[in-house]
Amino acid sequence: MRVAFVANACCIVESESGTKIVSDPWLNDGVFDGSWCHFHELKTTWDDLQNVDAVYVSHVHPDHFDSRFFRFPKDTPIIVLDHGLNFLHKNLMSLGYTNLIKIKDKQTLEFKDFRISLFAPFAGNNFFEENTKIGNLIDSGIVYEADGKKVFNANDNTPNTAACQMLKQKFDSFDLAMMNYNSAGPYPSCFNNLSDDEKILEHHKNLQRNVDYLYENLRILNPKYFLPFAGAYILGGSMAHKNKYLGTMTWDQCVSMLREKDVIPATEYIVLNEGTSFDLSTGLPNKEYQAINEEDVQRYIESDLSKLKYPYELDEMPDHCKLMKDIDDARVAMMARLEKIRLQPDMTVSLLIGNDEVNILTPSATASKGNLSCRMDLRLLLRILDRSSHWNNAEIGCHIEFNRNPNYYSPDIHTALQFFHL
Repeated sequence: MRVAFVANACCIVESESGTKIVSDPWLNDGVFDGSWCHFHELKTTWDDLQNVDAVYVSHVHPDHFDSRFFRFPKDTPIIVLDHGLNFLHKNLMSLGYTNLIKIKDKQTLEFKDFRISLFAPFAGNNFFEENTKIGNLIDSGIVYEADGKKVFNANDNTPNTAACQMLKQKFDSFDLAMMNYNSAGPYPSCFNNLSDDEKILEHHKNLQRNVDYLYENLRILNPKYFLPFAGAYILGGSMAHKNKYLGTMTWDQCVSMLREKDVIPATEYIVLNEGTSFDLSTGLPNKEYQAINEEDVQRYIESDLSKLKYPYELDEMPDHCKLMKDIDDARVAMMARLEKIRLQPDMTVSLLIGNDEVNILTPSATASKGNLSCRMDLRLLLRILDRSSHWNNAEIGCHIEFNRNPNYYSPDIHTALQFFHL
């Protein structure tokens, strides 16, 4: 079996007989409302991904399922997790893809010469489980088995220690584990209750936390090879100045930090460039690795990516009176949706509209743990209200500015805000 790396969470797993499964293809810059970009302009095109036997899509986030350019024959087998919240299924079917291979949590199916197992979210929240009632609803992970080899691709579905123990018991050993090492999202880059120095400090704390967590999982799984995978991006456009605060790093940095820790016996850390294929039998790539030059990346951001325009920046500004009515209607609809799923807010949330502060969520007096204010381009807000954009994507894309007092993170509040639309 061979694994060819493309970018972020996109790779092609190929068996000895030539069966190919591509995962989570994102090639074109500008997902998450225009801001997410690759470290460099990719050479891989959608045409290069056509000669595959199936596509695995882990979840609906656009760096895994870029519906703008998702181009495969409509009868292509699409491997997806079979769960109750079928946002991904509905999106795929709306594009005309009906050949969905639905695999339930922990179920294994045969596909040609592969055995494929899928896994629902391993944890509600890897770092804030005690504060989380709803948590992760959409991610999935996959295990490929072929030619006597086993590959675990976690994507964004980062396992906790209990999940790693379950995987170890179920599969014994992995030839390759591909696991996330970053925290994609707005913290600390978008939280203006923090000073610049505090943002830098939180940035480094997040990186160390992520690597420590990854290391403990690798100690349990003890794969033959580990490849840092998924969560690799930089911001373009007017949000590019936030790159230095993101809770993210390059895969080179990840491996460097892992190597500073005690050696995990029998596990080798590997990194791959775009278009490089790694042979699990020989343990060799077909190309010599070229390290990421972070100075080149910064020059690329300044010369090219920072000049990108977001789609909503081409819109007209909304009518103020209608916007305020839509906000109120969306607030009422959100409260009804939260009541249906029994999610009780624990922070007061307000929108900053010009000089006005508009309350959209109020917890009970006994449940309140603080205040969260949110500000964004009103054109993006209008898109969120009418569902042409989504709060979660805008948040992950770093388009929303936050201020919270105290600096308390409520995962369920950020889940609740995903229901804020008409």
